[in-house]
Parts: sequence; structure tokens; C-alpha cells
Amino acid sequence: MAGWILLLVVATTLVRCSDVVKDYTPLIYEPSWVYKCVRQEGCQRSSQPHQTTPSNASSSLVFESLDHCRLICGQFGGIWPRPVFMSMGIQTVHIHPNSLRYNLNGVPAEAKELMTEMTKITSDNIRAECGGEVTAEANTSVVVYLTVKSPDLTLTWSTDEEYLLEVQTVGNNIAVLIVGETVYGARHGLESFTQLISSDRANYDDKKKCGLLLVSETKIKDRPAFRHRGFLLDTSRNFIPMDDIKRTIDGLAATKMNVFHWHVTDSHSFPLESIRVPQFTRYGAYSPSEIYSTEEVRQLVSYARARGVRIIIEIDAPAHAGNGWQWGNDYGYGDLAVCVNEKKWRKFCIQPPCGQLNPANQVMYRVLRNLYRDIADMLPKPQLFHMGGDEVFIECWNSSQEIKSYMANKGFAINQEGFMRLWAEFHAKALQIWDEELVASGSKANESVMIWSSDLTMPDRIQKYLNKNRFVIEVWEPEESDVLDQLIDLGYRVVDVPKDVWYLDHGFWGATRYSNWRRMYSHQPRRHSQVLGGEVAMWSEYVDSLALDGRVWPRTAAVGERLWSAGAQPAEAASARLSRLRARLAARGLRPDVLAPEWCAQHDGKCS
Repeated sequence: MAGWILLLVVATTLVRCSDVVKDYTPLIYEPSWVYKCVRQEGCQRSSQPHQTTPSNASSSLVFESLDHCRLICGQFGGIWPRPVFMSMGIQTVHIHPNSLRYNLNGVPAEAKELMTEMTKITSDNIRAECGGEVTAEANTSVVVYLTVKSPDLTLTWSTDEEYLLEVQTVGNNIAVLIVGETVYGARHGLESFTQLISSDRANYDDKKKCGLLLVSETKIKDRPAFRHRGFLLDTSRNFIPMDDIKRTIDGLAATKMNVFHWHVTDSHSFPLESIRVPQFTRYGAYSPSEIYSTEEVRQLVSYARARGVRIIIEIDAPAHAGNGWQWGNDYGYGDLAVCVNEKKWRKFCIQPPCGQLNPANQVMYRVLRNLYRDIADMLPKPQLFHMGGDEVFIECWNSSQEIKSYMANKGFAINQEGFMRLWAEFHAKALQIWDEELVASGSKANESVMIWSSDLTMPDRIQKYLNKNRFVIEVWEPEESDVLDQLIDLGYRVVDVPKDVWYLDHGFWGATRYSNWRRMYSHQPRRHSQVLGGEVAMWSEYVDSLALDGRVWPRTAAVGERLWSAGAQPAEAASARLSRLRARLAARGLRPDVLAPEWCAQHDGKCS
């Protein structure tokens, strides 16, 4: 009998415990944080999970998703890079891509095909916010009215990239007005339009549904601070597949950067196909599958142009030229290059493998002519070419009796200044060949070319050898160097690339220092008419396609904003917008590195 009483007591206790659990079991088992936009701070996660929806919340600045909060929080919301002027409401409206239309009546006939391609990219980027498929319905009509003032489709340093963007909402109808001086300005306006949109998964009973939210009232007036906003990718030291290059250009477009500087060859490999000189890839490619065909390059040029990005091909010379050039003797042409793959490399170059073109061999210039013609045919007019020109090692040329005999016959002393004269002669001949091949391809001669800073471009020497009207100097001196300013004072146009700040490979080898995005953001190029802009550089000794995205993004975007948005805004004021950009890049298929622990991303300013 006592046993039955004990069992009854235990059963009653279990029933009562069950009642207690039932009373306190939440309806939603997942954490349901909300995010509040706090003035001067940014988006802040609630102190504890809530079951309150924004419609019942006490503040209109409380949101169920961080992306929604970032969309409208702060003066510039989620726009990257920071625009010149922006006013924005805090209300959003649900939209669907199927109800999005583009009106191109204000676009010149010459620009309509390119503008149409740009609108397709815009729609794809909008759908990417929901993983490519927007499953939540919306009955709002959105019409984007595009106006382009100029029919000019060239993308150069003189291209006007200014744009105006307005979003106006009346009932269930939204009008988006985008006016660009050129088709590329209008493209930037379309990019900003996509950044006024975020995904919405929180406001539906079915959490698998994904909708889109658009800021209902916005006005932006914007233009870049610098004409050259570039990114360099080295594809010689390690081959980077074309799909990875295109994905990188997608990131440049999202950041409104307008130059892809393609360091396509070096002494390590020559992966660029030349129709006229097939020996380059036959002797210089790592494998048959690691070659950029002429047709692939042309497709890349078109791909980049539709994203507002200009392709600049660099053939580094006369140094950094080895594998791909070592076939001369096999064809009876003599040594096209010297010091190629020297075993005692430290005497002949800065890193293995070595190789420098042979300026004493006139056949080398005939081969170079054919290569230049191929490049002129690949690039859109007016073609911009980078001639390389850095890190010539005198010891390499001095080891060749052929070169020393040639110098003696020319009256060049066999000393440093004599080798400088030889180096300058190479660039003069190469420039003449480039001009002649431009004319042969139907372009104008006397266009500007780019060249790296070097011993030849030092302020006490450059005027003797390089014409300031033809050569744009890409200065890769350390940030504290005064070489850039001295070249400006001499009248040369420059592109700023401070290697100790904007080199993405630093911190991964030797005594170099890693630059995080804040350090990269802190460098502001000098505002001067002769400073065309700057570049961030991804040298590939220690990176390939497996690590590319994380090494490049989002740090490159920090440089992108510095080149678009002049001013001394501190990095911390930009961190929330950069977090939103990172999420946007990830949605578009890139794999950007993380900025901080996710807790920091959910509490703006708390980890500074």
C-alpha cells in the first residue's frame, strides 16, 4: 500500500513539473533578436531575445534583421562607397524583381545595348539578396527611369562618372530616377540602387520565404574624387582562373572601382596567348590548361566594361621577363632574354626565377612588336597599356658579353649611368613600337602609357629619359616617401600605390607588415590634378584561386572608398557600412574575409 502511495506522489509531481514546463516553454525556440538603430552608434542588438515584431515595437527604428537595420541606419545607410550627398527616409517597402521595369527612353541609341546589359546585371544582383530566388510576393510596381546624357562609350581617365539617383514612392508605385553624364555614371547609379535594397526573411510566418525591402525615399548626388580607382592582380606567379578574375571584377563593380590592372606576365610564367607569337605560351605557360586565350581576354574586356571597369594589360619589361622568352635560340633568333632561370639568382634578380629582355638583340624588338599588336587588338579603343619597367638588375645585363659589346658600340659607359641609358633606350624603342601598332590597329598614336617607379624614374633622373606627356608613373614607394610629391612637382602624372599600406601580400612574407582594412582606409592620396588616383595590389607569390577572395575582400573595398570619397572620415565611422558591403559581396558569390567576431557586427562601435 505504501508503494502505491509513493508512486502516486511521484506521478503527481511529474504532472505538476510538466505543467510548469508547459507554462514557460517559448513559442519560438530560436533566438529572436531585434536590432535598434541608435543615433551616433549604429545598429545595436537587443539585450535579450524578443517576440516583438517591428509593427508592434515601440520605436520605428527597431528591426528584426541586421540587414534591414543597416539599410537605413546612419547618414549613408548601407551605401558603399560613401556618396558626396545623400538624403534618405527610414521607411521601406516590399518589392519583387518581377515587378521591376527599366525605362531606357532617355538613353542614346548608341548606349542602349550596353545599358541593357547593365540593367540585367542589376536585376541579378538584386535577386542575389535572396540567394537568386525571391519567394515572397509583393504588389509594388518599380520603374527605373534611366537618362544618359552622352552617347560616348569609351572608358578613360576623362570619362564623367557623375550620377543622380532619386527614389520616389506614391502608394504602390515607385519611380527610380537615375541620370548619368555617361553610361558609366548611370551604371554607378544602378549599383547604388541595388544597395538601397536588402533581403527580408523576418516578416513572414514561413521563415523559408525571402522578400526584398527597398528604401522608399532617397536622393543621392555623387561623383568620384579620383579618376583612376584600380586593383592589380598578378596572374603569373600563380595562375588565377578566368572565373575567379570575373568574380573579382564583380567585387570591383560593387565598390565602384573602375580599373582592373592585369599583371598577366612575369619571369615565372607567360599565360597570355599571342596569336602572332605562339611560343610565349608554349614555352611560358605552366600547363595547357593555364592559358588565357585571345577570345577569353576579349570576353573579359566586355564583361568588365558592362560593370564599369577598364582592363589595363601589363607586360612587364625589360625586367621580370624570363619564362616565355627562352625559346630564341631554338628558332635561330639568339637570346631574346638573358639570365633566365639562373641558379645563383640573388646576383641577377630580386626573386627567382630571373630573366631580363636582351636589348642588344634587335630580333627581340620584332617579337615585342608582334606581341604589342596582339594586345592592341584585344583592348578597346583608346587602349591603355602598362609597360612595366621596374626592378632592372644591372648585374644581369652586365653578365652578358653581347649586351656589353652593344653598349660599347653605342658609346655607353659600362657603369650605372650607361645601363640607365640602355634601360631608357629600351623604353623609347618599345614606346615607338607601341605607337606604330596602335596606328596599325586603327587607333591614334601618342596615347599615355603607364610605367612603374624605379631607379629610372627617380626625380633626379627621370626628366632626362622619360617624357612627362607620355608616361604616367605608378609610384609604389612607401607611404612616407616624398618621391610621389617630387614627381608631381616635376609635372608628371602619377598613380599612388603605397606598398607598405596597399599591398595585399604584405604580412605574409619577410619583414613586411599586414595592413588590415582600417590601415588601408587611413591612407588618403593627395588631391592634385596630376594624381590620377591609386591602386591596391594583389601580388600572387602566396595566393592562388583558393585564397584569392579572402585576401582581396573586403580590404580592397576600403581602398575603393578612399579613392571614390575624398575626406577624412575615420575608419570606425565606416565599419557598419563595410559590414553591409561584405554581406552583399557574399550574396553575390564572393567569399570575403570576416571583419570581426559576429557579436561585434551586431553591436556597432562596441569593438572599436
